[in-house]
This record gives sequence, C-alpha cells and structure tokens, in this order.
Amino acid sequence: MSNHPSPPKSTISTTAADPPLTLPTRPPQPLPPPQTFDFLPALHTLLTRLLHPPLELSQSSSADVTAPGYLDTQQLVTEAAGLKIRLQKARAAVATLPDMVRTVEEQEAEIQELEARISEQREILRDILGKP
Repeated sequence: MSNHPSPPKSTISTTAADPPLTLPTRPPQPLPPPQTFDFLPALHTLLTRLLHPPLELSQSSSADVTAPGYLDTQQLVTEAAGLKIRLQKARAAVATLPDMVRTVEEQEAEIQELEARISEQREILRDILGKP
C-alpha cells in the first residue's frame, strides 16, 4: 500500500453493456523546469577536471595541484557537493510526477485494458457506420 492519497475518480460509460471505466482525474501539475535535469554538463566538467590535469601540469616535473581547473582527489567530495544537491532535487522532482508510485506492470496492465477498450469502441463504430 502506498501513503499517497488516491486521486478523485470520474466514471465514463462506453456502452450500456460495458461496465463504467473509472479514470483518475488530477489537476494538471506543472512540469519541473528543464534545468532541474541538466546535470550532465556539470558532471562532465567535474570528471574532466579530475581525470585530465591541465597540459602544463602533465608536462612539468613538479605538478602544482593548486593550478586552476585541476581537481585533486581530496577536493572531489567538496566539488561534487553541488552536483549531488542537483541530483537530489531532480530525484525529488521526478518523485512528484503522476503515476510514479505505480509499477511498470500496473501501467502495462492499464495500457492493455485501454487498448482492448479502444478496439471494442472501434468495432462498435464500424457497426454503426456499416463498414466491414
């Protein structure tokens, strides 16, 4: 069971013989801004600074770890903190999206039910219009 409240439901009857189809009605939620999920450039920059020291560092015999742009492994935790916060915000934003509490199997079962309902409705329309 989930701790999330169930959304109000609306009932739609497709035909007199069919049981009513119950669809959740939710107020539209605004999507998070795209910047919420744009953390890959920051991750790339962080990894580049960690893995590839500046050219002058790799050519000199005495590596100056204080050179701008170079990231020593001891500095990684501090430098990655901002990226970690961005990832946490993105994860929280995704968790608020509709149907995130439902499993893939539940969503696939609903899709199959809806596709069967659509097929039935198309068949009824063909019968009404007299098309084979």
